Amino acid sequence: MTGRFGPPGALIFVFAAGAALAPVGSGPEVLARGAATGAVALLAWAICGLTEWLRHLPDETRRFPSEAARPMGHRLTASLRIVLGALVALLVSHALGADHPVWAAMGALAVLQGPQLQINFHRALQRMAGAVVGATFAWMILVQEPSVWTIIALLFTLQFATELVIGSNYGLGQVFVTPMALLMSHLAAPAAAGAGMAPERVLDTLLGASVGIVLAILLSTLDDRHHVAARRRPG
Repeated sequence: MTGRFGPPGALIFVFAAGAALAPVGSGPEVLARGAATGAVALLAWAICGLTEWLRHLPDETRRFPSEAARPMGHRLTASLRIVLGALVALLVSHALGADHPVWAAMGALAVLQGPQLQINFHRALQRMAGAVVGATFAWMILVQEPSVWTIIALLFTLQFATELVIGSNYGLGQVFVTPMALLMSHLAAPAAAGAGMAPERVLDTLLGASVGIVLAILLSTLDDRHHVAARRRPG
């Protein structure tokens, strides 16, 4: 909210940090991965710059919707909720022996970063449903032991589909995001990341979303509850 990074907000930073937790064998490997990441970032920057003329910009007759900045106190409270939710989900997932506890943290964060309590509810339900469907789709692909080029083609298709729908339907977007994340993990570490990731992704997402919604309710303010009550009031 404060940084105005745009969707998916803080989630992308947690996703990147989680990906960076993978063990590496040597310093040169760290440098190689860093160089690859930097090269791809430069490529993305160049593509955005070259296609900027295609972007629709606001003008006098067409103004884009924007959300007013909330008071600093509200933003600090929301930040503390998110940190606490992600930490609880992370620790519980780790205690249960999960291989990727950061997925649970991401589930809690995605739910809690909604600006209103009813949005937290909607995000939780949509994320859980989307993760179940998307992980099932990823499992069906991975058990076939697809080639590298098949996975790359699928990633391209899934990314394109995600960009088309994520802005209008969060749950449907998760159906495409989940298999994309699992296929990228498999592409990065084929020997360690196979079809067995899919069930854990579902369980971690269910855990994270559940932690998120419980904390959203427990830590909700009177303003949050009044807002929900006002939306439910007929007329």
